[in-house]
Amino acid sequence: MRMNVLIAGGVLGLALAMPAQAGDRPDPFAQLDSLLNPKVLLQGVVREEDVALLFAHLRAALLAASEEREAPLPDELNRRAEAIGAELRMRGTLTGLLFLTAFEAAARQAVLEALAEPAPAAR
Repeated sequence: MRMNVLIAGGVLGLALAMPAQAGDRPDPFAQLDSLLNPKVLLQGVVREEDVALLFAHLRAALLAASEEREAPLPDELNRRAEAIGAELRMRGTLTGLLFLTAFEAAARQAVLEALAEPAPAAR
């Protein structure tokens, strides 16, 4: 529930900041470029320890397979996978909401420009 409040607050803040710059006509999609960068998207989510956990499990699974048995899945690896998944879902939701906000701003601008143009003269 708390994450929903944070997401809604972030989107509302961005939506309110856009009209303040209306005179400059900013590109509503400009802020999305940095969010779609994989380095920014994964920053602070996947840690070096997570990579070590994954490869330790892969080694154990390979050794277990060579002995024709199943390797147990470590609890810590499950916890980290769930935490990473939850964080990426939240970031994906935020990015989707930002896309919708940008599309809405672009659509509103297009409508305002279309309404501001004089009607074509009738023949």
